Amino acid sequence: MRVWRWISGRSPARTGPEPEKNAWVPTHRHKKGGLYRLIGFGTNEADRATVAIYDDATGAVWVRNAAEFNDGRFDLLE
Repeated sequence: MRVWRWISGRSPARTGPEPEKNAWVPTHRHKKGGLYRLIGFGTNEADRATVAIYDDATGAVWVRNAAEFNDGRFDLLE
């Protein structure tokens, strides 16, 4: 059975004080300035490529090839 880390609402990379319950906490900043929270990684059914699954403060969920997510377009927030 696979255990999903994102159920807690926090990225495993986040450290520090616990956010208020159910608070949206960004984990990354896009090079154009937007803030996003990495939910986790998945597999694209069509080509089996690894994808990053992330959302923004409005609740929109985005999926992007993991290589693109990790190529410098997004910076990890402290």
